[in-house]
Amino acid sequence: MDKHPIQLVYLGIRELFIKSNIPPQPDGQLPELEEGKFRLQTGLTDYDEENKAIGVALKLEIGIDDEEECPFSLRIELYGHFLVDDKKFPKDKIQDWALNNGPYILMPYMREQVFALTSRCGFQPVILPLTQVPTSK
Repeated sequence: MDKHPIQLVYLGIRELFIKSNIPPQPDGQLPELEEGKFRLQTGLTDYDEENKAIGVALKLEIGIDDEEECPFSLRIELYGHFLVDDKKFPKDKIQDWALNNGPYILMPYMREQVFALTSRCGFQPVILPLTQVPTSK
């Protein structure tokens, strides 16, 4: 099986933050997070031709702006470092690839961090929804 010419070689966590906005419940029951109460942002570096690398960042915020409405405030930022074989992948398409595909590659790592943080803090574990990966013809 041939490897894709762009490979994730490092995954870093820039920030893991969670704060409970409600006191612990004596019965252990905590309110579930309503769907649609999160913000996801992406960013990327320029392609580094010397090192054949590009970076992609993925940041998620839940309940940061509406602490009264959400049982917790959460912020996670991940960074993925990708190496590029630009002999097999067109240089003029690397930025587009990173912007459109990089976040989908990082998303499973984000989902795991959200699940783990919310469950460790005693909340109903949050499972981020799966997203549609656009296909091109």
